[in-house]
Amino acid sequence: MRGVHLSVTAQEAFQPEQLAGPTGLTSHRPRLLLLSYHFPPGQSPGALRWEMLAAHADRRGYGLDVLTVHPASLPESDMSRLRNLPPDTRVLGVPLPTLVVERLEHFAWRALRQLRGARPAAPSALAPTPAAAAGPAAAAPGSYGRDEIPWSWTSAGCWKRAYYAWLEAQKDLAWALCATSAAGAWLAEHNHQAIICCGPPHMPHEAARRLAATTGLPLVLDLRDPWRLQQRLPATIASPLWFRLAARYEQQAVAAASLIVANTEPSRDGMRALYPAQAERIIAVMNGYDEDPLPPSRRGDRFVAAYAGSIYLDRDPRPLFRAAARVIATHRLTPAQFGLAFIGNVDSYGGVPLSRMAVEEGIGGYVETGPSRPRGAAMEFLAGATMLVSLPQDSDMAIPSKIFEYVRFHAWLLALVSRSSATGRALDGTDADVVEPADEAGITAALERRWLAFAAGERPGRLRGSEPLSRGRQAAILFDALALRLTPVPVLQPVS
Repeated sequence: MRGVHLSVTAQEAFQPEQLAGPTGLTSHRPRLLLLSYHFPPGQSPGALRWEMLAAHADRRGYGLDVLTVHPASLPESDMSRLRNLPPDTRVLGVPLPTLVVERLEHFAWRALRQLRGARPAAPSALAPTPAAAAGPAAAAPGSYGRDEIPWSWTSAGCWKRAYYAWLEAQKDLAWALCATSAAGAWLAEHNHQAIICCGPPHMPHEAARRLAATTGLPLVLDLRDPWRLQQRLPATIASPLWFRLAARYEQQAVAAASLIVANTEPSRDGMRALYPAQAERIIAVMNGYDEDPLPPSRRGDRFVAAYAGSIYLDRDPRPLFRAAARVIATHRLTPAQFGLAFIGNVDSYGGVPLSRMAVEEGIGGYVETGPSRPRGAAMEFLAGATMLVSLPQDSDMAIPSKIFEYVRFHAWLLALVSRSSATGRALDGTDADVVEPADEAGITAALERRWLAFAAGERPGRLRGSEPLSRGRQAAILFDALALRLTPVPVLQPVS
């Protein structure tokens, strides 16, 4: 993979651009170089981790230099988020390159369309297509669990997924190599203490490893999600080749790293089992919740169990529907007294519309669905809930980001997870209702207990015992670990 070949197209005619921060150093404070595909002004949820950690780095006495994707290469961006960064944080936007193989692929596809003329075009054998479709065609999965990934030497679909797994790795590494090359002027200042790489995408870890080897700087791997231990892949890249590449490059990166940061305890434990020689350098730092303002909770006479997000193949809402049906029947509740509300990518599960599923489970008039909303509107939606629900997921090493938002609201929390999962372990010690996803009796009991308390006049407060889940607590774990491995720097006191 060292032979990545790039080509510049018309859409790439712009150069890396500094998007935020001073053009020159304003102090001699030590700095950290961060390589992160997702960072503001990007709008991906993954951008939030280091956007918020930047302030904690600043308090610990570090300036932060960030290499990220140029907003012109992104589907959407928000430049206003850059204003929330510490003033000494420099952000360099690096455009996404186009590989030669991509240009050849696009040329072949255009030629095929021209040959077909005005006839309706069939999906390209080269281009990945969305799995979600209306009607019976929607049975095609949008993702595969690790143990579900098919492979056949004679299957064109398997070869196509292998090609796109390889192409994804090539593209991510190509961008990261461009980004690390653009960092030359910053690195020439000789005041960087470490190179930090945050993924996914994970192939930038390989570029960071090479840069660390060249500069002699310590390497810190921040695995926002597992790499080699990934438990579910999008259908378009679900191939054994993806895991072979992950194993190869993760081994190299871990061997070179001074610190490896997993974002959940189970992920940390899995990494320690894979790499026992590096176990003491592998820690867990969760994402955590922030203390930015929330809309006030809205108190009403209706009990609303709410969910905001996406319903993937592993997030079956039927057990929740069946439990709700039992509570409704037992207490003879009307839709004016009790309801379930969903917003986001929640129209269907497994090709079955949620509205039809609700009718089949006998609660058709009790279930409401709506589209995705901007963050502010989504927070308003959550502020109106009596109970917030986290649906099951088979990736038990991951914690849905919504958990860290849920814990801040004045609402009861129902998490349909195993207690040994990352989410279950994170919620241990809180007063959240943690129930096995298939335990319909347990879900029923949790819903009924909260309904009876609500009917008796009790209203939920903020989740008790959630303090260890704060971003501040998690940032302290990270920067304390860094302090043990890097040259100590003085903690700057706030200006009074």
